[in-house]
Amino acid sequence: MLRFVRRALSAAGYTPLVTGGPEDLAHIIRTEKPQLVLLDLVLPGQRRHRTAGTGPGAVRPARHLHSAYRRDDTVAQALEAGAADYIAKPLLADRAGGAGAGGAFVIDQIAIDYAQCRVTVGGEAVDLPATEYELLRVLSLDAGRVVTFDTLLRRVWAKRERTPTRTWCASFVRNLRRKLGDSAASPTCIFNRRGVGYCMAKPADR
Repeated sequence: MLRFVRRALSAAGYTPLVTGGPEDLAHIIRTEKPQLVLLDLVLPGQRRHRTAGTGPGAVRPARHLHSAYRRDDTVAQALEAGAADYIAKPLLADRAGGAGAGGAFVIDQIAIDYAQCRVTVGGEAVDLPATEYELLRVLSLDAGRVVTFDTLLRRVWAKRERTPTRTWCASFVRNLRRKLGDSAASPTCIFNRRGVGYCMAKPADR
């Protein structure tokens, strides 16, 4: 897993610093000041990871947690503890049936071509504004898992000047469902998890 993540980050243009020893983590954060920390929720010899350093000089980079724990309450606790995102393991098997950033996602009549940023329903192209496409992309890449409201607001609307809200997110999901031929009353594609977020069905589930 460590080698896979290192190769993936390098291919994406990052310069990864890798360690298999959790006791080295605090020192690496203080001395290297990374922009991103990707780590397991439960590290060997430690029950839970806590942000390294306290006080005015503490370094608090964005932390992305990955874990085999998939329960919604565990995800919520991790995000409340300061994680920027939460990725359930295994990282490869759950990625929308193996589709990556340059692959495709197909469920029923809906097809997403990630490489071309193109969406079709029944073979007909669907005109999606950038925000709606990004919302669909994020949900499809985590298909089968609930994506929390906070995660969606952070991933999809992070660069907006106005502070997004859950109501804003729900409005975009409503428009997206309509264009995809999905129904809020009887959904087959995008499901609402009341008070938590949304979940897109996996191709295998259909």
